Amino acid sequence: MGDLGLLGQTSLQDSPRHSPTVRSMLELRPLLSDLMRCDIGNGKVARVSGPRGLRVRKSAVVFDATTNGSWRLPAARSQEMQSIQIAITAIEPPDSVRGPDRFLWRKSPDTFRPAFSSKATWEYLRTPTPTVFWQKAIWFKENIPRNTFMAWLALLRRLPIKDRLRRWGLNVPAECVLCSSALETHHHLFFECSFSAAIWQGFASQIRGNPPADLHAAAAWILSPSRLVSRDQVILLKLIFQSTIYLIWKERNSRIFTSVSTSSSAVSLALDRLLRDRLLSIPASSPVGPSLLLLYFTSFRPP
Repeated sequence: MGDLGLLGQTSLQDSPRHSPTVRSMLELRPLLSDLMRCDIGNGKVARVSGPRGLRVRKSAVVFDATTNGSWRLPAARSQEMQSIQIAITAIEPPDSVRGPDRFLWRKSPDTFRPAFSSKATWEYLRTPTPTVFWQKAIWFKENIPRNTFMAWLALLRRLPIKDRLRRWGLNVPAECVLCSSALETHHHLFFECSFSAAIWQGFASQIRGNPPADLHAAAAWILSPSRLVSRDQVILLKLIFQSTIYLIWKERNSRIFTSVSTSSSAVSLALDRLLRDRLLSIPASSPVGPSLLLLYFTSFRPP
């Protein structure tokens, strides 16, 4: 195994003509040797390139750098070329007995496998940060992806709320368009606002009493252990939490950009339909136990 088959990666140069996606991939090129290896077999797939002193053409494969099963290298005329040739001769020459070349992907720091692992690659590329306390209120298998994304942005305080837009220097009205009685902030919109509080508390309180009117406190409340709340009820609370955030944000944008207003009771009906549609697609966790949809029907009065 060696890096010889990856030397051709330098042939594509960055250029303004490339799309942003291609250019961002080219920026990661220095990391390629840490993420990928080539196990040289017969040398007829992996390409090889290098300094002109190696005397190989641009389209050459590793097999072209050998003669009768041995490396074919010109005389070294510099210390640099000597070092390169020493590194090459440390790699076993290609041999048809070993079969075709294989490209291997990083699985762990010392392990490479034929199958690409998006998880291993992401873990290598990302910069780890401390886990937030509310992460299990966001990421769970029964979630609705678009609602999860919106709730994630809200908990990070990354939504373009009016107080944030004003801090950026934009001249926008500061009041909340849902209640017109306070400044629009993340914590006001979720769920100090009377409009959003009526929806959130109307649903969440039917599973567990006294739902908090604060965004982060609500996430902590959902995850806090309670003997009175089952695992399936916690899943329902997570879905209600995320779906409420999504529909409130949708209603807020509708009022700002289309001047179309919907009552809190109509939004509650939309939330009820959204939850039913999602729960209908989730099978019961136990053959003898109730499904989440049945639990929802037995826990809720129609809005």
